[in-house]
Amino acid sequence: METNFYLNTQTESAEFTEVYFGQYCGKQLNQDIQNSKSEVLIISPYIDETKLEDLIKLKEKKVNVRIIFNSLRKDQERKILRKLIHQNKENNYVQKEIKEKQHDLYLMLSIVCICIGVVLFLFSIQNMKIDFRGVFYMLISFASSYGFWYFNNKRELTKKIQIYKYTYSEKLDFKYLRDNKENKMEVHSKIYVIDRKVAYLGSLNFTNDGFNSNFETIIKITQKDKIMELVKFANSIFEDNVNFKSNELWLLGKKAYSEEKYLK
Repeated sequence: METNFYLNTQTESAEFTEVYFGQYCGKQLNQDIQNSKSEVLIISPYIDETKLEDLIKLKEKKVNVRIIFNSLRKDQERKILRKLIHQNKENNYVQKEIKEKQHDLYLMLSIVCICIGVVLFLFSIQNMKIDFRGVFYMLISFASSYGFWYFNNKRELTKKIQIYKYTYSEKLDFKYLRDNKENKMEVHSKIYVIDRKVAYLGSLNFTNDGFNSNFETIIKITQKDKIMELVKFANSIFEDNVNFKSNELWLLGKKAYSEEKYLK
């Protein structure tokens, strides 16, 4: 059974405060986010894939989107990070050329060694006499066999020459506040600011359950000075890389994507 409650307090300056509590109390917030024209700022400890899709669509419409979160379950971390981070795969053409040349060289040397070894081994068998020539042929044959083994191993090692380079970029402007328990700097606030005209504060996480099924409470405000304080607070977290360390995209990218380094 759906249960909703709503309160409204309006001031003389036409600024007002609205309180939503109960199930589906994020309905108006969701509409405001969907209808945003210029900027959406979100602070939410928990997020999920479904709600991130909404933000990606806004980003495609040139809306400035920034989101701060600090908790991802192990089973969702890879999915969430793949939505937030793009992997760029580049060919290292210099290394690729070196790889191909070395592979061809060691292949040719392997073939030469095995051919020499087979021919001299056959000569040594035909010359059954135990003389200098027979011993010489046999030794060269063994050396050629070793050469084949050596160059063939070197050829296999060329497969491990790295020819791909990976870089990572953000699909959305985000800050993932992880590993902050040591300095007790976890963010537990739930704040939403839309176009710097309206803001929501309360218990509502940016998750599908939070918006659609949980019993939550949020307060909507339009006071401009209060909203600008919230904007300042959100941006300060983005800029603070001491208490809230930076994203380290190269590390998060490795968690989200596999990195094929060799041409098979």
